[in-house]
Amino acid sequence: MISVLIVDDEYEIREGLRKRFPWHEYGIGTVRSASDGDEALQIAQEYKPDLIITDIKMNRMSGLELLSELQMTEPKDWKAILISGYDDFSLVKQAIHLGAIDYILKPINMDEMERIVRKATDYIKQERLEQQNKTNIAYQVQFAVPILQEELLREVVENEFNPYRETRIIHRLNSLHLDWMKESPLLLMVVEGDDLKALVNMQVLTDEKELVLFGIGNVISQTLAEELCVPAALFRDSMERWVAVISCLDQEILELCKSVAEICLQRINQFVKVKASIAVSPVPKELKHLNALYVECGESLEQKVIYGGNRLFTESVDGMDTENEKMSIREPAAVLDLVRYGTETDITESMKGFEDMVKSWELLSLKDIQQQIFQWLMGIYRTAAAAGWPDRSWERDPIGLWERLEQYDTLESLKKHVEKSLQFLASDFHKMDTSSSRIVQEAAKLIRTRYSENLSLQYVASMVHVTPIWLSKLYKKETGHTFLEDLTSIRMIRAKELLGDIKYKIYHVSYEVGYKDPVHFSKLFKKHVGVTPKEFRRLRGILDD
Repeated sequence: MISVLIVDDEYEIREGLRKRFPWHEYGIGTVRSASDGDEALQIAQEYKPDLIITDIKMNRMSGLELLSELQMTEPKDWKAILISGYDDFSLVKQAIHLGAIDYILKPINMDEMERIVRKATDYIKQERLEQQNKTNIAYQVQFAVPILQEELLREVVENEFNPYRETRIIHRLNSLHLDWMKESPLLLMVVEGDDLKALVNMQVLTDEKELVLFGIGNVISQTLAEELCVPAALFRDSMERWVAVISCLDQEILELCKSVAEICLQRINQFVKVKASIAVSPVPKELKHLNALYVECGESLEQKVIYGGNRLFTESVDGMDTENEKMSIREPAAVLDLVRYGTETDITESMKGFEDMVKSWELLSLKDIQQQIFQWLMGIYRTAAAAGWPDRSWERDPIGLWERLEQYDTLESLKKHVEKSLQFLASDFHKMDTSSSRIVQEAAKLIRTRYSENLSLQYVASMVHVTPIWLSKLYKKETGHTFLEDLTSIRMIRAKELLGDIKYKIYHVSYEVGYKDPVHFSKLFKKHVGVTPKEFRRLRGILDD
């Protein structure tokens, strides 16, 4: 509804208009009145009327002064009609300049008044409609921009660079507020939910997959906003993976992105309650190389077939070197492998992560930190005892262990004490029979006998009772090859045997040797043999595929 304020120092005119004019016929709901400009100014500022009908000349503040004041304080929220007792066009001209849309002379003719009020209300309604249309357009644009951004990002990332379309792409980047992508090197982070296809086959979870994907995207979006200090854009690709394009000007940002990816992984596990794998491109590149980075990340994610999922991949399949990964001391099982199979240097190197581990506990008092370290050491000792460590002094006298920790009141001194304790533990294990050869032999046997299964480093490590990083290190040390190299070699040997038999289709061979994706199998086969499976067969006179 439209609201009106009538301003006139003559009571009869003011109240006569308010009570006798058929305001409701023109969509006007509220009609207020004021006896002079001062009173009207207060009412206008408080109630913000749509239409002001005011006498030009009044005691104290005139109608022109009122409009002048309102133009300074509320310049766009009202329309005005002037009432004049005489035909003074100079005053009317001033009033129109101040925002009046018409005027009427005294004595007021009701027919003329109806015409002017209709004109004013039509004007107000039209203005409101235009404003509503602008608001609707702005609202639609607000939601359209992310959709258009996603379409453009998908086009740029998923397709090879085409120099003939570069000008068009640059123009669209500028119009969609993504111009930063053409001004700095870029990284890609690709996030893929593990085993999401299984949700499709579970009828009770018809909508679960979409909810999970939404949850993953929401976690990534919020984490990037909270943790990154550089521009980034997130979209969902055609393979239902979340892809983040990140501005990366230096090595420091690259390392930050890897840390942010780890945080994303933890939060996806915690809040979405699913496992996921994340690939971060190892080096930043220009806009025209985004597709190459995308392909590289996709190949990195394929590693989870071998190494298992729910982890961060930062290199391509060919470049992955697990034995060089940073050794963690956060979990007792990892520390146990460190003291059983590592050297003094390995322990010292791993202890470089001690301060970061303590800081991650977010404890403020020395007593709380000492208590947490005590619990951490007790967990390591219990794990070592379960693995055959005969020393039980820590169990018989835990107070003694606590009192020794209490002697140190700096993080550096606590670190030295803990490192010394781990070196003593390692010395005890080295006196025992902890041959790594047996572990590697068992792992190699599993590769030879179960290569056709979905064999991962994590799974094999669990079967031989070591952590994946230490299985990888020991395997390379004992055999001279990585776990992946030997698994792939055995699979390729068997693949060549099967390809020589005409009864097997190429995709059958892929499945038989442990690759569920025939395209990935063909890529690996060509890399290791020098020709594709089809070319391999053709060279042997088999032309069925």
